[in-house]
Amino acid sequence: MDTVASVAVVIALWVLTGLAAVVLLLARQGYRAGGWYLMGAVLGPLFIPIAAERARRDVAVLERGAGGRPDGDPDRLTVVVGVDGSAESDQAVRAAGRLFAAGGAAFVLVNVLDPDEGEFPDDARRRAAHDLLVDRAGWLPGGTVLEIGCGQPARVLQEIAAAEAADVLVLGRRGRGFSRRLMGSVAARLAHEAAVPVVVAPDAAVREGEGRAAGRTERPARRS
Repeated sequence: MDTVASVAVVIALWVLTGLAAVVLLLARQGYRAGGWYLMGAVLGPLFIPIAAERARRDVAVLERGAGGRPDGDPDRLTVVVGVDGSAESDQAVRAAGRLFAAGGAAFVLVNVLDPDEGEFPDDARRRAAHDLLVDRAGWLPGGTVLEIGCGQPARVLQEIAAAEAADVLVLGRRGRGFSRRLMGSVAARLAHEAAVPVVVAPDAAVREGEGRAAGRTERPARRS
């Protein structure tokens, strides 16, 4: 192997080691910013202890407040709903309302930010998360609590569900962005790990297809 090829192999291993540290240590803990991949590629194996330190950080609840008319009744069913602004999470909010609002359930709407986004209270993404939760709270009747957390989404949802003594978790089948391919499905992880029942709302396209199929089934036959 000549010198140029040897150097190319060393550089490739250097870059791949750093990128692997980002994927295995950070992406799975909720870090989605592209800057981490650039840093990993540049620092290579030197990035491993940095990624390991960041990955060990605990999840955190950044904000908790009322978004509706909570009455504090301990006998009410408590439903935690994951909200991220995607079509799938919007389906989860609607499904939660259809399934539990008639019984007078209290809803806890949760948005999970990247750990980086939770470090600065005035981050525009944090304000956007609050506005999103306020908007989606308007889709539900009754008592609603809004919470913003940061960290790995499944861990954040599990911890908030435990803190709120939730009876059920509701979320969409998929979330926003490419990160779900790196971290795996939050819904699938919670279905296996959550201490309470998990309801996964169907995709909007699935519901639309079911509606069309039902319409065709109920259509009366033409008279000959």
